[in-house]
Amino acid sequence: MTIRKGHQGHKPPSCFTPRLICQAVAAALCVLTLPSLHAQEAAKSKSTEDATNQSSRERDRILLKRNPIASEYQLLEAPGGVYGATFDAEGVDFRSQFSLPTGKADAASMRLEGNLNYQEYAEEVVPGGSLNLAKSFGPLSLQFSAQRNASERIVELYQARWLSISQPQLADNDVLLMGFPRYSQDTFDTTSINMRWRADYRLSDDMLLTYEGLSVNYDDLATRNRLEFQNGVGTLSDLQLGSDGSTITAATIDNSQIRRYYHQTKTARDINRHRLGFTLEQDTGSTEVGFYYSRWQNSSAWLPWNFFDRGVSSQYNIDDPYLPDEQTSIDLYDVSNATFANYRPSYTTTTDTDYAVLLDWDRKLTLAGNDLWLGAGVAWRNKTRDNTNETQVYNATSDSFTLQQLTGNNTSNSVIDGQYQLPVGMDTSLGEDYFAAHRNEQFAINLAQSFLESIQNLYTSEETVSSAYINAYQQLDSWFWRAGLRLEKTKTKTHGAVSGPSEADIWSQGEPITQFEIDGEQIAETFDSFDAAFVEGHNSYQHLLPSMELRYKLTPDFKLKVAYFEQLMRPQYFDTVRYRRINPPMRTISEGSPDLEATSIHNLYAGFDYQYSDDGRLSAGLYYNKVANFFYDSVTTEPLDGIIYDVSRVENGKDGYIQGLQAYWSQEVAFPAVDSAKLQLAYIYSDSEANLQDRKITMPERAEHRLALSLTLADEYWQYASQFSWQSKALDDVGQTAAQDTIREAVLVWNQAFTWRFDKQWSTKLSLNNVLNTPDRSYQGEKSRVVNNLYSGSSARLSVIFNY
Repeated sequence: MTIRKGHQGHKPPSCFTPRLICQAVAAALCVLTLPSLHAQEAAKSKSTEDATNQSSRERDRILLKRNPIASEYQLLEAPGGVYGATFDAEGVDFRSQFSLPTGKADAASMRLEGNLNYQEYAEEVVPGGSLNLAKSFGPLSLQFSAQRNASERIVELYQARWLSISQPQLADNDVLLMGFPRYSQDTFDTTSINMRWRADYRLSDDMLLTYEGLSVNYDDLATRNRLEFQNGVGTLSDLQLGSDGSTITAATIDNSQIRRYYHQTKTARDINRHRLGFTLEQDTGSTEVGFYYSRWQNSSAWLPWNFFDRGVSSQYNIDDPYLPDEQTSIDLYDVSNATFANYRPSYTTTTDTDYAVLLDWDRKLTLAGNDLWLGAGVAWRNKTRDNTNETQVYNATSDSFTLQQLTGNNTSNSVIDGQYQLPVGMDTSLGEDYFAAHRNEQFAINLAQSFLESIQNLYTSEETVSSAYINAYQQLDSWFWRAGLRLEKTKTKTHGAVSGPSEADIWSQGEPITQFEIDGEQIAETFDSFDAAFVEGHNSYQHLLPSMELRYKLTPDFKLKVAYFEQLMRPQYFDTVRYRRINPPMRTISEGSPDLEATSIHNLYAGFDYQYSDDGRLSAGLYYNKVANFFYDSVTTEPLDGIIYDVSRVENGKDGYIQGLQAYWSQEVAFPAVDSAKLQLAYIYSDSEANLQDRKITMPERAEHRLALSLTLADEYWQYASQFSWQSKALDDVGQTAAQDTIREAVLVWNQAFTWRFDKQWSTKLSLNNVLNTPDRSYQGEKSRVVNNLYSGSSARLSVIFNY
């Protein structure tokens, strides 16, 4: 496995100041004089949203399909959109992976951009840039886009695991203890070089042959400095029960321990995608044939270290639930007693290979003097995911060492927006060299645990979707109707590893795993503690998906609309693999769910669209979504060797619904000293219910309220854009009981951008993201039981653009 990043230690955060913005502005203007700018590789410059600046939440979802009913993915647009029969039921369209438009005749253009990226906690200015070219040669049109995106960021967070324990002297039912509060600082140094190209060859006026390609080379170096108080392993006394009757708000703990955790993760991601298409466009109909191939490979080296302070006495209280107070009997800032416990380097490569074929046809027919469009098509797509892993578990020997030997030049850091002083942490860039120099004396490999943790992460998953559809639509004087029917057949095949004690007869379930290569040596499975086997899985199902849309023009400006359609959301590719992964340092277990079924969503909408003036539009409607077999993240607990582990898996709920109101308003308004001003507002109200096996909940990831607001002001030479979004609290993860459900608090985001055009060729743009730096917070059951308080910081990008 090749990782392209170098080494990096921790960087201390500090406050965001106007002085630093001014420095960034001045530096961006200097970029115009840099000769290297013309050589910088970059992708499409109009987009600033890519993997280098995505949120921490999205970073953790890099291998996941998006949930179509989650509030955070609802857009600022008019309601009533319909997934008709021509659309894949999951919304998968390989054509959407490519963003360059159809080439124009007589095109000859160039767009060059240099930009600087800045985040308030990292206090580093990182350059990027882009180049767009377009040129036509008779019937052949060529386009090329290159972009270099880069960023350095720091994210600060407080998290906690709450343990359910029995305390009969306090309450009849179990109460929850703040068992593992943790304070962390994460750093990210990312670079992405994206290239896109497109060639259009016009065979005739109505025939077009297209080839598109995409290449992404992404590198990421991430580090973590974490301090974790392990109250849950100590002896409890002086417990105080909160007014909710279920939360221990204060406690004294004896003989506990502190875990100091550090990691460095190096990631290299390579994406290559290709599309070949042929289209025939005529007045009486069209035909499209398309072929697609993609290879997505993500290689990572995760290098985690654990140090422990043992025999610690402490007290905690949650007077401030977002930043609890924990007092200890030791000096937290003296790391000379933090003794090495284990080092677990893990090397993982995930490879996705995709193929797709599409044939689409439509024709115009005339019936009773009216035009009727009739279409049909077939589509086939296949994805195979292959995951390989090698994990080496090294424990301490009698020749122990402490954290003090690996702090380098690091110092303590102020985190959680300056509210907590995190002790000095390990300089992770020193870790690999120290391990190589002292491997034989101070690191003892645990072959059994290395074997087990490696095979737990080996799997392949294949999904094939074959579909056929028919579609018809017609425009009459005041009426428009569309109807369609789509058949989708899905086949899945999985291959994963299971393990268990010898008496469980694991080998009878599949192919025995008798050896595995660890650190270049073949290790035979002769361990008494477990047996392991590769297990195959298969599934097959099909869905018949009708769709209907009816519009009526009551007046030229007022239209009514009714629509019905169905969507699917198939399980994540690895969730159906039979596996069980145990992470002892984190005290977590994750499991596959081989019996997961696809979620089906029946959508009904009725509303209107009113163009009440040349500058104003109002759209609103009522919707009802019936959801069957919805997915939710289940988190339960399980004791292993006397230690309580959090067990997470994806499960199917029974059924549920989402109903409510969608509204969209757009208005151009008169504004002093401004040529144009446009205001857009979108709002979604959701009332939801979901049925589990034993209780009812709100639909996971669906907020009751979602509001998005956009303001654009423009004059001859400048434009200002402001985007604001807010959503109310929502259920994020489902626990064993309602008291253990994780609720994500309200989310507030405000982004701004200002563009100034000097002349037809030169312009500049300043973008400010997450201006308010509102923390991402969640709690477990009660607001006093906070489990996440994350600050991601504000960021800025300053661009200078040249068009020719």
